[in-house]
Amino acid sequence: MSQENVEVVRRGFEAWEADDLSGLLALLDDDLVTRRLAPMADPGTWHGTEGLLEMVAEWMDAFDEFEMKAEEFIDAGDHVVVRVAQEGRGSDSGVPVTATFWFVHGVRDGKTVTLGIYATRREALEAAGLSE
Repeated sequence: MSQENVEVVRRGFEAWEADDLSGLLALLDDDLVTRRLAPMADPGTWHGTEGLLEMVAEWMDAFDEFEMKAEEFIDAGDHVVVRVAQEGRGSDSGVPVTATFWFVHGVRDGKTVTLGIYATRREALEAAGLSE
C-alpha cells in the first residue's frame, strides 16, 4: 500500500507542474488538513481544499514568478515525505529566492488527508515516524 501512496503524491505534483488544478484536487480529501509549522514563515492550519488553495495563494502572492518542484519522495507507510524545491522572484524586491521545504502527506484511501510543511528534513521525517 505504501508505494501506492507515493504514486498518489507523485501524481499530485505532476498535476501541479502541469497546471492541472482539477487533477490535483481529485487527489485531495475534502476534509484535508494543511499545516505550515514553525519555524516556517506564517505558521498556521487550513481546512479543506479551499483552505489549501487559500494558503498557496497567500504564499505565491509574495512572488512575481514562482515554481515548485518535487525532488525526492520518501515512503513512510501511511505518509510520504517530499523534498520540494521552490524558486521565485520577489514581487516587491525583484530578488530571486530559492528554498527547499519538506512536505509530509498523510494518505488514506488514495487521497491526501493531511499535509504538513516543514523547514527541515529532520522535522519532516520525525513527523512521518522516521529518523535520519
